[in-house]
Amino acid sequence: MATRIHLVRHCEVENPENVWYGLLDGFPLSEAGRQRAQLLGDHFASHDLAAVYSSPMERAVQTAEPIASQHGLAVTTNQEIIEVLSYLQGQPADRRVLYKVRNLRYFINPLRPSWGEPYRSVAARMVRALEAIRIAHPEQEIVAVSHMTPIQVARLATEGKPLRPWTGGVPCTRGSVTTLVYERDAWVRTEYQEVGGPAVVP
Repeated sequence: MATRIHLVRHCEVENPENVWYGLLDGFPLSEAGRQRAQLLGDHFASHDLAAVYSSPMERAVQTAEPIASQHGLAVTTNQEIIEVLSYLQGQPADRRVLYKVRNLRYFINPLRPSWGEPYRSVAARMVRALEAIRIAHPEQEIVAVSHMTPIQVARLATEGKPLRPWTGGVPCTRGSVTTLVYERDAWVRTEYQEVGGPAVVP
């Protein structure tokens, strides 16, 4: 039997000022996000989940709760799958960050993600978390709610692909499910699904 770890990206956040929120507190799910989280709970209702893990960020825990409640499970927070540290957090989450002279130092080398936590660090902690989860729940299904970049980097690292500085080619929309499938202690494939849409296996 296979072990399946479903990496879920948290749902939409209440962020009317379009702030790069990163690790900042005070960014819960929006009404749309709460509705999508409930859809995720319904989606996983038919799955035999052994555990539900979450990043400790409020938006991730709120996404995980409807999934866990369908199975009478508690949400277990895991620091290893938290959001990436960004030196730009608190600033506008758009091109305006490029207009500030003090931010230019973070983009001197566009081939290196120098605006926050290095991808090698993200990959190392995400792989540690995945390995611990896999060992704790052999041949079972597990949900782990995290954030876009950690999920993208975890996928690339698990698949043995280069840690690209720009991860836009790795699909990971809000509320999406990236499933890593393991057989005999080894990764065998990745599945991707946007809840409410067709399943895709890139």
